[in-house]
Amino acid sequence: MTDSEKKKTLHAFYIAGVKFHQAKTVLNELDEGITLLMTPEPTNKYDPNAIKIEYLDKEYNPIMLGYVPKKISSQVAAALEIGTEIECILVKLNKTAKPWEQLEVDLRG
Repeated sequence: MTDSEKKKTLHAFYIAGVKFHQAKTVLNELDEGITLLMTPEPTNKYDPNAIKIEYLDKEYNPIMLGYVPKKISSQVAAALEIGTEIECILVKLNKTAKPWEQLEVDLRG
């Protein structure tokens, strides 16, 4: 069991906004179990608590996949702001699903 698997799942969800970002360009590079980056985006005009989710490609360039869903973004943003260590793990990858059901993640801490 990895350290990530030992951590408690805080939230599980599909990444929001996938069809509007670059996920389709890297779907073949993604694997279940990888850790994704989460970065607060306080200047987001739709959600001041927005947290973008990115994948680092082979050259370590961040590729925007989408966002933490708005219904939980304030909770996650608050936890990150106080320094809570949270991992974003891709737990389910379904390349043939609708974009909003392609990338399921667990936030673990």
